[in-house]
Amino acid sequence: MSKSLLLYDTTLRDGAQYKGISFSLQDKLKITQLLDDFGVDYIEGGWPGSNPKDEAYFRHAKSLGLKHAKLVAFGATRKPSVSVDDDQQIQSLLAAQTPVVALVSKFWRYHVETVLRTDLSENLAMIFDSITLFKHEQREVILDAEHFFDGFNDSPDYAYQCLQVAINAGVDNVTLCDTNGGTMPHEIADIVAQVKARFPLLSLGIHCHNDCEVAVANSLSAVSAGVSLVQGTVNGYGERCGNANLIPIIASLSLKPCYKDRFSFHSAVETQQLSFLAKQVADIANIPLKDDAAYVGTHAFSHKGGIHVAAIAKSSKTYEHIHPELVGNQRDITISELSGKSNVQLQAKKLGLDVSRNFKQVLDSIKSLEETGLTLENASGSFEMIVRQQEDTYRPYFTVLNIQINVNDLNIPARNPVEPCTAMVTVRVKNRIAHVVEEASGPVDALNLALKKALAMFYPQINQLKLTDYKVSILNPEKASAATTRVWIQSTCKEEHWATIGCSDNIIKASAQALLDSYQLFLIKYDILTEAAQTQSLSSKNFREVTNHGNT
Repeated sequence: MSKSLLLYDTTLRDGAQYKGISFSLQDKLKITQLLDDFGVDYIEGGWPGSNPKDEAYFRHAKSLGLKHAKLVAFGATRKPSVSVDDDQQIQSLLAAQTPVVALVSKFWRYHVETVLRTDLSENLAMIFDSITLFKHEQREVILDAEHFFDGFNDSPDYAYQCLQVAINAGVDNVTLCDTNGGTMPHEIADIVAQVKARFPLLSLGIHCHNDCEVAVANSLSAVSAGVSLVQGTVNGYGERCGNANLIPIIASLSLKPCYKDRFSFHSAVETQQLSFLAKQVADIANIPLKDDAAYVGTHAFSHKGGIHVAAIAKSSKTYEHIHPELVGNQRDITISELSGKSNVQLQAKKLGLDVSRNFKQVLDSIKSLEETGLTLENASGSFEMIVRQQEDTYRPYFTVLNIQINVNDLNIPARNPVEPCTAMVTVRVKNRIAHVVEEASGPVDALNLALKKALAMFYPQINQLKLTDYKVSILNPEKASAATTRVWIQSTCKEEHWATIGCSDNIIKASAQALLDSYQLFLIKYDILTEAAQTQSLSSKNFREVTNHGNT
């Protein structure tokens, strides 16, 4: 029979201490709902005694109607030489009216004496009194044993005294904290095993920080050694180097054979939702999810080397430890100068294209462009254009005959209605020519407006195309103003989106290259979709006619 594990999320409290994160009240409520929908058992919402926002959170969170999670208010044991009745933050915890409270306490003699500046016996009394109060109020109490592993290494006897006092007071769980994040996995496992042997009936948890990049490994080691509650944050947010990342912890415990047959989560979490959860919380935190995030990053199942991709085409498990769909992710085959035949074939197949007849020309074009700095890894649109341009049937929808960009007097006052940049574009479609002039505050914007206006004379549907992102990177900054510029543009039309890229020592030329590829590709895609819709409509019409004839 597998051992049941509890998931405890502290993104809203410990995660909020990550530099750069500042959750609003609405942010915290949104994340709370996401965590509950996912199946987290405990959600630590904040410290009600520390700031008005956390106090407001607990008032509003009551109305969310959580299905799975218990709300946890975080605080500390009473202050030295202050009764629980007179301790304001203890009273704030009571006022939060959560079913669970988490109390942080000191288990390291050095911390008690140098930070709390009290004696060891008073610290024991602080633990006992605080737990007793909340148990009398029918609250579930989780005791966070701060600096537990440092304290245990310093004095196991005192750490055991603290644990015994907590047990005597009726604590529900003691979570062992690697607060400094400096303990190694084998040490975690050994100490947890010793504690479990000493107190076999005590429910234990683990709370790790990531200062040595082993917080996930430490958490997994603790689970193997006997803890039944795992604390962490979504995406590993937290003070300094962060907390243990719940995303890979959940994935590993659920999917890895060495864990999944021995452990199961108390709530039926769905690993297929892990990528969604990670990205949603990252969006709310306004911190982009790391591309190389384990399991859920866009690079987690991305393959670039030709040898790797050739193997993946035959058997995915050669370079993928799990199927990406199990965590809601997907495989990505990237194109570069390292690409082999399988890279190109798989990426082309994904786009519905066949490169079997002109593979060499496509690969040569890719490698030639990569030499100039035009990387295609994140530019599927440019790759698609390269493939299509090598087809015998390819005909461009338009030809640009001339582009001129003029920058007017840069000293024109901002209140002057005259725009400082002018773009003049001449395009030809079959035997017709359009010449357009547009103005904008920037040269690339002026160029884009002029191109779109010119092409709209022949293809009105071009107005459906939207440019949603524009990035510039410098390839050789040592050349200063003569450096080569790479421009990346993302385009969108309805549900479809693609990226194109341009590269030149002239930023306008690089931008024009990316823009032109995007417009050409849009017109190709538009015609393909239109033709497919017409075919489907015709098939439906024929079906109705046949059906009506049969009924007659």
